[in-house]
Amino acid sequence: MKTALQLIGLALCLALAAACTAPPAPPAETPLSTPAATAVPPTPTARPAPSPIPAARPLRLWVGESDPAIHVVRALAASYEASGGGAIELTAKDPDTLRMSVAGVGLTGDPPPDMIWADQETLAGLLADGQLQPVAAAGDPLPGLLADATADGKLWGVPLTAQGGLLLLYNRRIAAGPPATSDELIVRSRAGGAGLMMAWDEPRWLLPWLYGFGGTPTGGTDGAPTLDTPEMRSALGLLREFAVASPTEVKTYRGGQRWFGAGEVAFAIDGDWAMPEYRSLTTTLDLGIAPLPVIPATGRRALPLIGGSFLMLQHDLGGADLGRATMFAAFLATPAAQARLARDLGRLPASQRALRDPALLADPALAAAAALAAAAPGLPPTKAARCALLGIGDWLPSLLKGTLNQAEAATAMQQSAETCVTR
Repeated sequence: MKTALQLIGLALCLALAAACTAPPAPPAETPLSTPAATAVPPTPTARPAPSPIPAARPLRLWVGESDPAIHVVRALAASYEASGGGAIELTAKDPDTLRMSVAGVGLTGDPPPDMIWADQETLAGLLADGQLQPVAAAGDPLPGLLADATADGKLWGVPLTAQGGLLLLYNRRIAAGPPATSDELIVRSRAGGAGLMMAWDEPRWLLPWLYGFGGTPTGGTDGAPTLDTPEMRSALGLLREFAVASPTEVKTYRGGQRWFGAGEVAFAIDGDWAMPEYRSLTTTLDLGIAPLPVIPATGRRALPLIGGSFLMLQHDLGGADLGRATMFAAFLATPAAQARLARDLGRLPASQRALRDPALLADPALAAAAALAAAAPGLPPTKAARCALLGIGDWLPSLLKGTLNQAEAATAMQQSAETCVTR
């Protein structure tokens, strides 16, 4: 009996133990309530403050002019900036070494100029060095100035002013007026030993007579030298006639200037650049100024070469800076800027319309130069043109000394020029 009760108790304990160790039933799920959606305004995205636009750097302009002219250019650049144009940083350069200075920036590491203001000789040199890029013509420039800056069918400098032409000077106390023709100039120079002075063996003094006979030193803008021609032989013969009519004492340029200034010589052919010197030689010189005379054999007037100053653009200039430089060039070609340059520099303007400015025509030297400016030829900035000048310079002294006649001199000049071109 006792044993049965023990067994029953053991069974109850085992049942209770099983109940204690069984996992509890999972609780009933309570549904979650979804809260009503609340509109939340978007947080505005803060925009960064705009960065200030950097001011354009000043354009670098190198100017190969004399000191008085530098001040004129500087004032004109300041006027451009004040009128709303960009800033121009001007640096004065020696005209004789400007070409070398441009080439030297590659060695020194200095920044190159963006623009260059210089004459046609510097333009020719910089073009040969590969330092320039073509430009667009602005305004209404004189044809001779366009020729001065054109090679390979492209313009390499914007004409700014015109200068460098030859004029016929006469002493009013000796000569009643200027000779109208080359024949008259010869006759009057011989009469009474009145005389004529010029830079006899310089090519620039021969070329007006070559053009007057219908010749040219080269065959077109990009052509080869053309010196061994009938026109050159005629020009050389006329030059010899002039030389015979001149006293021995004035066969040198400087000596002739002094004799003319002293009133011992009646006539002179000299450049517009020399006018201040003549006026300073003596207070008693009554100076008359006229264009070069007509050659009766052709009916053409002797035409002096026309030179000038030009604005050139450095070959690497591009982008927005190129656009700003082009705008400055256009400003310099405006009538107002052209008139100011002519007035302040005492030169002819590059603009054909500006040649009619009454203020310009009031100056006798400028008026005489203006009379021929529209027809005056320019010398292309090519190797052939420079070689033609070299050939003339090599043999012109031999002609004047009488060791070569006109035909021999013309042939020798041509050969020297051709050798120079192929060198």
